[in-house]
Amino acid sequence: MKTTRRTRSVGLFFLLVYLLSLPVYLLRLIPPYSLLMVANPFIAASLLTCREAGWDGVRCLWERSFDYKRIRRKVWYIPLLLLIPAATILQYGLMRLMGEVSIPRLQFPLLAMPVYFVVFFVLAIGEEVGWSGYALDPLQDRWGALPAGIILGVVWALWHLVPYSLANPPLWVAGQCVATVAARILMVWLYNNTGGSVFGMILLHAMINMGSVPDYGFRYDPVLVGPILAVMAAVVVFLWGPGTLARYRYA
Repeated sequence: MKTTRRTRSVGLFFLLVYLLSLPVYLLRLIPPYSLLMVANPFIAASLLTCREAGWDGVRCLWERSFDYKRIRRKVWYIPLLLLIPAATILQYGLMRLMGEVSIPRLQFPLLAMPVYFVVFFVLAIGEEVGWSGYALDPLQDRWGALPAGIILGVVWALWHLVPYSLANPPLWVAGQCVATVAARILMVWLYNNTGGSVFGMILLHAMINMGSVPDYGFRYDPVLVGPILAVMAAVVVFLWGPGTLARYRYA
């Protein structure tokens, strides 16, 4: 039996992801230990897909991790790979304009960056097989692209809220939640313009972590990055439309 969008239990998926994450919450784990929960969307999606469509459905779900052939227009690799670095550079520029004298020159850990990317790509598989591969399409079918992005972004942000709050001050947490929701809207935009490629979402998710975790000579600050991503998301919604995020206004 083959799974369809209509047979997927998105609400149950969200609930199962949170239940699987309870040990991390109860143990009050913070990064990097809270990374133990990154596989939970993958596990939840796999369990529900097995119930709904059997092991053939699970295999099809897992195969979407490398569905790069869906990305027929290769120009979309540009935002997939460069959107988050652009936001990171804008953050650095804003910090300089704001006169933060403690900011040193930019630095890039060139030898470590390929290792970071591979690790972040593997970790992103654990999340995006669930968020994008299982939940996104039925959400869009029911609510449309922009509401689906907001719903998924809010669920995504709340899922991280306990580790965020334990390790950071409230303003940082608020900025990170804004950044998380805005990033998910951008991800839905790219998903819909890359033929529904989960591989593309995994790639972009890895780039999100590349933009926030390695040391580039200045700290990642979601209080700045959140508004930057929100402006980017607003521009995308205006140009591609909230219904599908895939109909360019000036085409």
